[in-house]
Amino acid sequence: MTKKLYDPSNPEPHVMYGLYTKPELIKSEWIDPKWFNNQQYAAVVAYMNKLPGDVDTLELQDGFATAHPGVMSVTDWQYIMTSDFGTSRFDWWVGKLKRDYFRSQLIQTAQAYSEEPSEDNLTAMMVASQNATAASQTVTESSIADLAAAMEDKMIHGATDNGIKTYFTLNNILGGGLMPGRLLTIGARPGVGKSAFAVNLIIEALKQQPELTVDMFSLEMSNAENYNRLLACKTGISAGKFINPQKSLSDAEKVEVEKAGNVLKDYHLQLYDKQVELPQIVKTMRQRAADADKGYLAIVDYLGLIGVRSQADRRLQIEEITRQFKVLTNELGIPIVLLSQLSRGIENRQDKQPVLSDLRESGSIEQDSNAVGFLWNSDRQNEKSDIRTVTLTIAKNREGALGSIDFNFFAPKLQFKVAY
Repeated sequence: MTKKLYDPSNPEPHVMYGLYTKPELIKSEWIDPKWFNNQQYAAVVAYMNKLPGDVDTLELQDGFATAHPGVMSVTDWQYIMTSDFGTSRFDWWVGKLKRDYFRSQLIQTAQAYSEEPSEDNLTAMMVASQNATAASQTVTESSIADLAAAMEDKMIHGATDNGIKTYFTLNNILGGGLMPGRLLTIGARPGVGKSAFAVNLIIEALKQQPELTVDMFSLEMSNAENYNRLLACKTGISAGKFINPQKSLSDAEKVEVEKAGNVLKDYHLQLYDKQVELPQIVKTMRQRAADADKGYLAIVDYLGLIGVRSQADRRLQIEEITRQFKVLTNELGIPIVLLSQLSRGIENRQDKQPVLSDLRESGSIEQDSNAVGFLWNSDRQNEKSDIRTVTLTIAKNREGALGSIDFNFFAPKLQFKVAY
């Protein structure tokens, strides 16, 4: 038998040696078969990922041969077995395998875009760039000693109040405001006012933290429409008057609008209506959060309109969106508010208060969100009136309390005020 030659910098045989000699390592972290150039190794890893329980080396070899006859020869197994790479640096080699794969994807997509600069190729390149960046980041975990020291410091000096403040009652329920590292999902049926509520959150947050950086990604309304909503919320002037402000606004109202505009333009506030793909949104959040000196808040309106070209199945798209946003909150230490539309099944129930199962494709939304809230018309008799009661119910909250807040919603002015 002629011994195979191998490149010592190639992570694939190192990873395979670890998996062959210690099959339990497959459970230590996710290893994707597509990371391998060697299709035999990819097939073995795919097989191991599906194993229901633990196996030893011989059971692995025999089981794979039965499931995939002819894919791996005795010589192929012997090559892995006699390589003797060791397993002490297994995690490092898995990391290198992942990095190499995503870097190669980035090179390929960049080449494809240079040859044909289409929208699809640009999106593919952005996804590859984002994945390559994430794969190259060093993950550091806090030790027990670090955590103990942090707790001791809190007991002596008190906890750092780093939550973004909005409504007082909402701050209390959320344990101090919109906290870093948390994904808050707010669901509502169409027409309840979830987009208007998002605008009110922005105004409240900036009123209390003027140096805060805020991004609003709106996939349903244009920047001009959202700016009009900000003006209505800020001034208390009916939003309908901004359609033709020259004729509709009085001289006094025009002065108020000018004042409000001067205040808004001094904020670190940016509206986005052209970023409809997940990679675009994530890239912008990374850049803006990195540049924010006094805190960062992102609001996305809304989940159902975000595009994910890498997935055809809508359920898998939703899972990808919520997973990426949740990872981003932890990685960047920021809060993200994600708006979502609720199932129309609510309309067929006697009890109109939403529950967690009313979230469309609710599994990943509920799982990935730190907190889930619902906006709903609790006063059904007046749900079409200009001033009506809209309730925000926090139905899930990992880090705080559950509860409801009643708001008076002044629909023409798009203002939400807590009903005391």
